[in-house]
Amino acid sequence: MFKKKLLYVTPHLSTGGLPQYLLKKIQSFIKVYDIHVIEYQNLSGEYIVQKNKIKQLLGEHKLITLGTNKHTLLSVIENINPDIIHFEEIPEHFVDHSVLTEIFNKKERLYHIIATTHSSYTDPSKLLFIPDKFVLVSEWSKNKFEAIVDVPCDIWEYPIENLPSNKDLYQKELHFDPKYKHVINIGLFTPGKNQSEVFKIANQLIDKNIIFHFIGNQAGNFKNYWGPLMENIPKNCKVWGERDDVHKFLQAGDLFYFSSILELNPLVVKESLSYNLPIIMRPLSTYLDQYDNKSLVSYIDNDLDKTKNLILKKLNL
Repeated sequence: MFKKKLLYVTPHLSTGGLPQYLLKKIQSFIKVYDIHVIEYQNLSGEYIVQKNKIKQLLGEHKLITLGTNKHTLLSVIENINPDIIHFEEIPEHFVDHSVLTEIFNKKERLYHIIATTHSSYTDPSKLLFIPDKFVLVSEWSKNKFEAIVDVPCDIWEYPIENLPSNKDLYQKELHFDPKYKHVINIGLFTPGKNQSEVFKIANQLIDKNIIFHFIGNQAGNFKNYWGPLMENIPKNCKVWGERDDVHKFLQAGDLFYFSSILELNPLVVKESLSYNLPIIMRPLSTYLDQYDNKSLVSYIDNDLDKTKNLILKKLNL
């Protein structure tokens, strides 16, 4: 069966929300499209969980990382000859504008151009290169774009699935002591993800049978944030670093503590709910109340005493 060629152009494939969202799309569309991926910039040789999985899915020849000469993007596009070029972030935010001019203004171009954004700060009124269509990550983002741009806007939202869970198996595999309750936090160590709050809470619960687990990498550009935290890790906290088996922690845990204060449509919340793991989190405006009726979700604010008591209640302590 003939498949249309779908070319994703992504700013990077260093572990995080954008690459995970792209990975899930590839998994969803791989039977429908002949998919290729161009990684515009290789940010790291270490944090590549999703990059490795995309390679396994597509094969190395369908994942191309550009070198220092970014104009080679044009020749790569010509060689692949795609039917659709999908920029996984606003193209002018990461692609050389002279390259984009050729891609967007090519006479009698046969490919369709789509763009996505993963940032709540993107201002559609200031965009220079308008695609044929936007495919956005949430209703909030779609509402924002539809009010300004005169092209179709659609949503492809990361799914909440109904996944099987095996708590006993993964607690044993990860050596989680069953005498303790296990609270999970997942995310790159940054001020926006706000792990420092969880450290403060952990210090207040040092006498309880609770262990706080942190999964996520510590990128060098955020060392001024995570450096001091690593110097004073509470004894009831375990920092695991980057992992390619996050699903095991979500099944082994008793509670997911999502401390983030800045998000658009976080994937890890959906993954937590997919494994039926209770979660505490802030009701950020970008969520448009979509979690209000989820029985597994409890909201927190900046009152840490209330958060501490909520954790004890959720853990039946």
